[in-house]
Amino acid sequence: MKRKCSIERIKGFLADESEPIRQQLERALSLVDGCKLVGAASGGSDAIELIRSLQPDVVVLDTSTSHREGIRVLREIRKEVPVAQIIIFTADPSVVLQEVCLEAGADFYLHKTQIQDLIDILSVQLGEKYALIATDIAPAFLSCKKG
Repeated sequence: MKRKCSIERIKGFLADESEPIRQQLERALSLVDGCKLVGAASGGSDAIELIRSLQPDVVVLDTSTSHREGIRVLREIRKEVPVAQIIIFTADPSVVLQEVCLEAGADFYLHKTQIQDLIDILSVQLGEKYALIATDIAPAFLSCKKG
């Protein structure tokens, strides 16, 4: 079941080392009317280069490749595209990591079980109170194993 809403177009970018997670995120974001995925990367250096050239409005970033690498990428993105919303989307529930990410420039810190919150944040970014998401996305997304 899909809920429809009409929203302005924003450019989104995904950075996650897991191909199944990227695919599920792409699928979820494709359901948000007005959100156009302009790129995706599995590694930090690739992400930084693509973000420099694509200048997305929203970056969904996983820090799990290694925390040090993820924080470096976050800081670089914040410098390169200061107006972009940066959403950390990670499987790491660490409060310390959350604080470090927010201090380094992330706008949001979400656990990977919070797919609906991610969609809701994008909706707000687009000026809407509610998002579009198919009810089958969350279970499929949660069944993805990082590998």
